[in-house]
Amino acid sequence: MYSRDYVLRLIERFGRMLIALRNRILRREITAEELRREIHDIAQQAGLDRDLARRLDPQMLLMWLSPTGEIDEPKFWLMAELLYLEGMDAREAGAGDAARADFARARAIFARLPSDWRPAGNLASAGERCEEIEQLFEPRP
Repeated sequence: MYSRDYVLRLIERFGRMLIALRNRILRREITAEELRREIHDIAQQAGLDRDLARRLDPQMLLMWLSPTGEIDEPKFWLMAELLYLEGMDAREAGAGDAARADFARARAIFARLPSDWRPAGNLASAGERCEEIEQLFEPRP
């Protein structure tokens, strides 16, 4: 795993890309293949195994991310944000079960962070993402 400072610098560097990915998902301007590739690239550069993270339930995921109980805020936030984006894509594609699973993982991670924690001023805080995910869990009309 990479250092906390390195992951924080990566998040700051990728901040605009993460925002753009979210917007492209919502506007349906990105294919699932493109999104997976971009998320994979970001996770790989940060030393995060997103494929393994997606196979773990929320409780096991938290234990995997923090086996000693110590929370690395940048690493937690980035993993949660990537899972959140996967959930957004699955939701927009109509894959409700996959979306709920990714949102549950993301929410569990975001919930372990201080609610006002954000890696940079232009990115969502952990609390804002938790609230958004809770709203996304509500059935669509």
